[in-house]
Amino acid sequence: MAELIIEILRKASLALILVSVLGYIFPEILDLGENAFQARVVLAFFLYCGLALFSNSRDKLFHLISIPVLTQFLQLFQKYAFTAGANSFWRLFPFMITDVYLVYFLSGKNPVLSVGEKSLLLSWILANTLFIMISPNLAHIIWGSFILIIITLPLYFCYLRLAAQAIDFQVQTEKYLCLIFLILGVGTFGLAVAGTAYKGSDNLLVTRNITDTNVTMAYFILLWPFVLLYNSRSKVPQLIRLAYLAIFSGIVIISFSRGAIFIIIPYLTVSIIVARDYMHGKWLLVPAILAFVFSTTISEFWDNHDLAYFWKLRFGDMVSTDGFSRMQQTSGRAEIHDIAYALFLKNPVTGHGTGSFEILGPGYREAHSLFFTLLAEQGLAGFIYLYGTLILLGSTLLNTAKKDRKYILLPLSFTFYIIFNHTVGSVFVIIPAKSITINCIAPILLICLYFYGRALADHLPDKL
Repeated sequence: MAELIIEILRKASLALILVSVLGYIFPEILDLGENAFQARVVLAFFLYCGLALFSNSRDKLFHLISIPVLTQFLQLFQKYAFTAGANSFWRLFPFMITDVYLVYFLSGKNPVLSVGEKSLLLSWILANTLFIMISPNLAHIIWGSFILIIITLPLYFCYLRLAAQAIDFQVQTEKYLCLIFLILGVGTFGLAVAGTAYKGSDNLLVTRNITDTNVTMAYFILLWPFVLLYNSRSKVPQLIRLAYLAIFSGIVIISFSRGAIFIIIPYLTVSIIVARDYMHGKWLLVPAILAFVFSTTISEFWDNHDLAYFWKLRFGDMVSTDGFSRMQQTSGRAEIHDIAYALFLKNPVTGHGTGSFEILGPGYREAHSLFFTLLAEQGLAGFIYLYGTLILLGSTLLNTAKKDRKYILLPLSFTFYIIFNHTVGSVFVIIPAKSITINCIAPILLICLYFYGRALADHLPDKL
């Protein structure tokens, strides 16, 4: 992993140097953003994408999977100085670079897809083209929806189908996704700190929207099993394993998400029980000992600090009602679901089209539930199609778990991701008209899960 990190830093540094030289020769290109530093970083990232993909590397799979994750940070860093929304060139350009590489790579290859996989790709393209074209929000999402949904995801599917044939695919996938977990965690903390100082946002509650931590949580759920598997396989020191656990827990704290508390804590508990060799029980006592030693400091922090204050603010209304059973009402999600269901009743077969809830509903980019978002935007047709696809993915992961107990982590991760999507918010392809971020990280990670599970199922002997 150290060599890969050095490669990333080397290519990022080269990109930054080249952009700095170009900025010296053509200073007008540094006037694109709020300041020269922002413009330099944005342009350097675009150049980094090209260098990472089109230069020689033994870790090309990592670069392909990591670029969408890094792009989310770039979009948040760009803020509003660069045009936002799903039709923005500034938001789409990293995906366009990636698509060009994937087309270039696949043009000389012949990915051997099964009949079922070919049918899945064809039906995905046809169905989603229909849902995009009927959208009343088409003018604002057409480029983002076609690039991410119709082009990028099928290309990733074909590429990963080829990559999964490599002997070391499972080991490399664990390493790459573990590193992405680390990058995502450190980057999210960095954005949270930076967000508190952005345009007068002097409290961390505001940064849950600036950093999109509510969305990011879903990515951590999908990445976590690979962290456990890689650390167990590589004999990583216990202290580092504890650090990974602390990162995940810390993201929950700065997210101020009430729903995540009831999802992530059980998820972490069950996953660590399943991965019995991930951490010795005595190391779990370290946080408890630290809490006891610094109990006075923690008490003062809880009484006086903004972070604690906003946690109390977020949970106060929930405690004053009937607890978890009333969380949907106190958060306003019940009303949003009612609006989505009313839209479904108006056009129950095909819904109103991709991205339609954003303009037909109360202004949110989704209905805070995959179920209700699908009903409103794609009707029964989209509901049956996507849930059928998810069931097939779940069954693939279950078949893998039957062959080795430790791979129960895969369907476990998938299950909690689905729970998150139906309680906290729908995290799939993000293509809003005006929002800062657009992305397709979650489907890419689900494709990784699928081919990782398939590769394991093909090589592991049956144990039942």
